[in-house]
Amino acid sequence: MTSSRASSAGAGAAAASESTRAVVIGGSMAGLLTARVLAGHLDRVTLIERDALPDEAEHRKGVPQSRQLHVLLARGLQIIERLFPGYRADLLAVGAVPVRLPADLWMLTPFGWLDRRAPGWEALSASRPLFETTVRRRLRDLPNVTILQRHEATGVRALGPAGVVDAVRVRNVDTDGAQLLEADLVADTAGRGSRTPHWLAELGFPAPEQTEIDPDIAYASRIYRIPDGFDGGWKAVMLASQPPSMPRTGYLWPVEGGRWMVSLMGAGGQHPPTDEDGFAEFARSLRDPVIADAISRAEPVTPIRGHHGTTNRQWHFERMPRWPERFIALGDAVCAFNPIYGQGMTVAAIGAKALDDCLRKHSTRHSAGDLDGVAAPFQRQLARCNTDAWMLSTGEDLRFPTTTGGERSAPTRALHRYLDRVVTAATRDPQMADAYIHVLGMLARPSALFAPHVVAMAARTRPQPDVAAGSATVPRPRSPLAAETCEAVR
Repeated sequence: MTSSRASSAGAGAAAASESTRAVVIGGSMAGLLTARVLAGHLDRVTLIERDALPDEAEHRKGVPQSRQLHVLLARGLQIIERLFPGYRADLLAVGAVPVRLPADLWMLTPFGWLDRRAPGWEALSASRPLFETTVRRRLRDLPNVTILQRHEATGVRALGPAGVVDAVRVRNVDTDGAQLLEADLVADTAGRGSRTPHWLAELGFPAPEQTEIDPDIAYASRIYRIPDGFDGGWKAVMLASQPPSMPRTGYLWPVEGGRWMVSLMGAGGQHPPTDEDGFAEFARSLRDPVIADAISRAEPVTPIRGHHGTTNRQWHFERMPRWPERFIALGDAVCAFNPIYGQGMTVAAIGAKALDDCLRKHSTRHSAGDLDGVAAPFQRQLARCNTDAWMLSTGEDLRFPTTTGGERSAPTRALHRYLDRVVTAATRDPQMADAYIHVLGMLARPSALFAPHVVAMAARTRPQPDVAAGSATVPRPRSPLAAETCEAVR
């Protein structure tokens, strides 16, 4: 157990009351960032995590996706840097790799290679444990935060007909001992395994609506040592699928320790194998051999790991006619995405910022310690914040005819046709590539792709899907132009 006291930097001044307490359920990225925000508004924060939390960057059972590729997008990095000033420097010091998109990236879209001349933005690439451990170390430095490892939440207590949540029932995983943690605010960030719908039913609340869109995607990932002296003209490679006929995707990104993380993905049942020959054959079947060629000369340092929990799922808590006071849910407990688009950690950060904004606004109209009236407005605000990422993820997944749970309606098909023009233009024009890559980095909303200059360029563009993988008629990306040319694009 570790105790810490919050500074006000990036998360608001601590409440004047000495009695305000919060409990956060779940110690993954969403939970860590939520605890940081709450530490700036309440006097004490207790974070509950079922796993033992390692001091070093190690995988743990509660994050089954941790052995797959993780990239922190630009928007997520901005938010976390404000919550934990110096977070980027901390990550770089322990080996995270900065990757400039698109200058350092070979990205094969369905219509050719993305133009690398755009100014773009910086992502950080590392293993999931490194991202998480670095945040956790900073959180442990805050003296008003307590982390309860090897404990799990088994329920919540609510008082009165309005269902005011005032405590969490907690079980020690090792001893089976139980305790009741009283709280002025409870936040569920327990991920896809969240018990919130069950707890709502126990408290007499109606069942929330749920939306699931499943492209039937599975992953297989492996880490390789980068060969000495390797220079392919890129730091990272992304080979996108080509719906509807080609549902296979491959990513190669650098991670700490001079290594590559290679993730192969397949939709519609075309799942990548986890045996040696099958993995290599799947990599060779992608739309360009660049990843297959690179790993054929690299030393594998981990086994091949598969992962299947990729369904897009959203609980519509914001639509409920009643919602318990002083209880909120964030992260994958509310909205979980197909991880192929790399949005998870960034969406968690956006949700934490939304909570900070809601608490700041509430504090201007209520006395210190009065948290009634926060929860329901926050769930509505969070739903609005999740909309863009949900549209990006599910909109692309609906391109596959095998995707279930959503309808490929006439407006959706029309949107796909327009976006095909945008992406095609982004393979030829750095200004279009910059607009497109800013949406992918969540620095701009999808509506930015309907700005007048983007629409005008898209209208002049005719999409022509590229030819088969490995064909000499699909030229490899050029190196970015000189810095002064990139500046001119701005």
